[in-house]
Amino acid sequence: MVAIVTDSDIRSGDPCIEGTRISVLDIKRRVIDGDEDSFAVAAEYDLDGAAVFDALAYCYDNADEMCKLEADAAERRQEIKQESARLRDVSR
Repeated sequence: MVAIVTDSDIRSGDPCIEGTRISVLDIKRRVIDGDEDSFAVAAEYDLDGAAVFDALAYCYDNADEMCKLEADAAERRQEIKQESARLRDVSR
């Protein structure tokens, strides 16, 4: 079994596969949301298949936390988009 860990210095403290910077959300977005083959994703990240399935299990076991992390990430993306638009407007 692969450990899922959090470290405030890695990926803003998002849950990651131990020993990597690969977040549980990275795996979820590709396998669940993107309907990619879990073994292909594992191969691309140089992981064994169990690591991907452990990340997905963590995702399902902590669904509320994952929803919050995704909402926070969406909010950050929106803030960055707005700031980028503001900076483009200022430079004109």
